[in-house]
Formats: sequence, C-alpha cells, structure tokens
Amino acid sequence: MKLRNNTLLLFLLAALFAAASELAAGGSVCSVAALAQGPGRGPITVPRDPEAEKQSYKSLDAAKFYFYKRKPGKNDKEGMERSNKAVEDRLQEILDLNPNFARIDEVYFLLGEVALRRGDSEKAVEYWNKVLKETSDEKLKSDVQKRLDENKTPSKKG
Repeated sequence: MKLRNNTLLLFLLAALFAAASELAAGGSVCSVAALAQGPGRGPITVPRDPEAEKQSYKSLDAAKFYFYKRKPGKNDKEGMERSNKAVEDRLQEILDLNPNFARIDEVYFLLGEVALRRGDSEKAVEYWNKVLKETSDEKLKSDVQKRLDENKTPSKKG
C-alpha cells in the first residue's frame, strides 16, 4: 500500500512541476491539464434523432413499396406518374427532415431510379454518384456502378 501511495505522490509532484514549468514559460495550466486527460472521446458521427430515424425508416419502406410492389400497368401512364410522385415525395421528405438518415444512400439510389423511370438519366446519374460517396455497402455500390455503366453507354453512342 505504501508503494502505491508513493507512486501517486510522485505522479502528483510531476504534474505540479509540469504546471509550474508551463506557467514560468508563459503558458497556461489548462493546457497541461488537458494533456494529462488524453485525447477526447467525443462522438465521431453526427448524433441522430431516434424519432426522426424511425419516421425516416417508415417513409423509406413506403417509398420502396410504391416503387417495387405497386407498379401500375405499362399502358397506365397516369398511374406510373402518380406512383413516381408518391415515391419521390416520400424520399424528398426524408431529405428535408432528416439529412443525416442512416440509410441516406438508399434514398439517393431510389431517387436515381425514379429519375431514370421518368427519363431524366442525367439526374439519375447525379443521384447515383451521391450514393457512391455516401455508402459503405458493397452490394449497393456494385448495383450503382452497374447502373452508371448502363447509362454511360447510350450517351457515348449518341
């Protein structure tokens, strides 16, 4: 027990000596205290609002449902436009209310798909490039790269 107390006493004396030396050199004691604490352990990512995340997941699920499951007939142009609008509105709601959404990469991917469905391949490529910047999901990256390759080929021919 005595050895432990002596070690603690030596550590405190060393810290006090360092603080005194810092003051004599024109510095401040705060910088020495900050160094003694070590590096900060703050959050690396932006904290997410749990309620906004929950709502965003619901909106993303609804958008996926309208995009993948509820397709109108090929001859029903009005129905297709309504479906695209419903998907786009849900996804835009996510972007507006929760830009730090955990699955923002999927939001951009679906926006690209809707843009392509409408015939705006430039906008689709813009969204898919955002996906490549945002995602760490290898499967999604390969899907996006495939889409980008498919949409570059026609523009080279024309």
